[in-house]
Amino acid sequence: MTAEVADDEVPSGPRSPGTLELPPARTKGPALWFRRRSDELGRVYQVAAFARCLLGIQAIVMNVVVVLPAATNAAVVVAASVVILVWTALVSWLLTKPARRRAATFVVDAVVTFAVVAATPLAVDAGEVHVTLAGFWLCGAAIYASIFWSTGAGVASAVFVSLGLFVVPSHASISRLDMGFLVVLLAACLGVLISQFRSTIVDQEQERMKVAALAERERLSRIVHDGALQVLALVEREAPELGPVGIRLATLARESESQLRVHLQDREVAEVSRDAEVDLTSALDKYSSARVTVSTMAGEVLVPRFIVEEIEATLQEILTNFERHAGDAAEAWVLLDQEVDDEVILWVRDNGRGMDAQQARQAAEEGRFGIRDSIIGRISAIGGSAILKSAPDAGTEWELRIPIDVE
Repeated sequence: MTAEVADDEVPSGPRSPGTLELPPARTKGPALWFRRRSDELGRVYQVAAFARCLLGIQAIVMNVVVVLPAATNAAVVVAASVVILVWTALVSWLLTKPARRRAATFVVDAVVTFAVVAATPLAVDAGEVHVTLAGFWLCGAAIYASIFWSTGAGVASAVFVSLGLFVVPSHASISRLDMGFLVVLLAACLGVLISQFRSTIVDQEQERMKVAALAERERLSRIVHDGALQVLALVEREAPELGPVGIRLATLARESESQLRVHLQDREVAEVSRDAEVDLTSALDKYSSARVTVSTMAGEVLVPRFIVEEIEATLQEILTNFERHAGDAAEAWVLLDQEVDDEVILWVRDNGRGMDAQQARQAAEEGRFGIRDSIIGRISAIGGSAILKSAPDAGTEWELRIPIDVE
C-alpha cells in the first residue's frame, strides 16, 4: 500500500499552521492468525482453539440428539448449548492476540465450564443420560491453563471443572468418574509437552544466536581487515622512518591493531534477527545531548528490531534537520508515549525557526529536508502515520504514530 501526503487534510481540532498528515497505512503481508512474529506459542493456541471449537460443536450436537429428548427442563439444555457456542467464540477471539491472553480470561473460562457441567442435574434426572451438558468440551479450560501457565495449573483447572460432575451425588457414576480422570490426565500430559516445547524453543534460539554471532563476527573481521587493520599495519611498517614521533605512532598502531583483533574475537554480537524484540526506550535514550532532551517511559517497550531501526532512522533525519535549520540557540525535545498496547507515539518538537504552511508543503512535495522519503516514507512503510506542525519562529513538531503489533 502506498500512502500519500494529504494536502487538504489535518488532524481533528483547530488547523495548525504548516500541518501535513499522512493517513495510516498498513503494510501488506500474509495473515498470521493467532500468531505474531514474537508469539512462539501462537500456533499452539491456534490448534487448541480449533480443537475446542470441534468439542463445542460435538457437545451441542449431543445435547440436541441425546440430552434434549430425555430432558426434564429443555430450557437449561438450550441455555447451556448457547453458552458453549458464545463462550467458545469469545475465547477463540481473545486468543488471537497475545495482549488479550490474560489470566482472568482463563480463570473465568474454568468457572463457566464448571457452571455448564454442574447444570446437568437441572436438565435431566439421574441415570437418564451418561453425558453432561458440556461433554468433552470441558477439556478446553484445562488445556488452555496448561498452555498459559504450567502443568500444575492445567491439572488444577481439570480437577476444578471435573468437580462439576459430582455436585449432585445422585448423578455421580463410573462413566463420569472416568471422564474426570481423562481430563486430568490430558491436562498433565499436555502441560509436560508444552514445557518441553518451551525448552526446545529456548535451546534453538540460543543456538541460532550463536550461529548468527559467528557469522556477524566473520563479516566484521573481513570489513575491518580490508580497512582499519591494513591502515594500522601500514602505519606500523612505515612510521619508524619518520623518527621518534614515527616510532611512537608505530607503537600505538601495533597496540591498536592488537586490541581491535581481540575485540573482534570477544565481541558479543547482538541479536540480528529482523523480528527479534528489542527495547525501544533504550534505543532512543542515546539521542539525548546538550540540545536534545529525550523522555521515555519508565518500563521497557519491546518492539520488533526492524521497526526500531526505522524509528531510529526517522528520528536521526528529524534531528539532522533540527541541527541544520533550527538555529544555534534552539533546543529539541523527544517524547515517547504509548496509549494503547499495539501503538507507540513519538513526538519530536523544537523551538527553532520553523516554517510556514506553504514552505512545509513545498518541501514535502519536492523531497527536501527528507520529509517525503526519509521521514514520511519510512513511517508509511511500517504502517504508521506522520503529522508535521510548524510555523515561522514557533518551531517544528512531528507526531509519529507507529503500530508495534505488525501483521
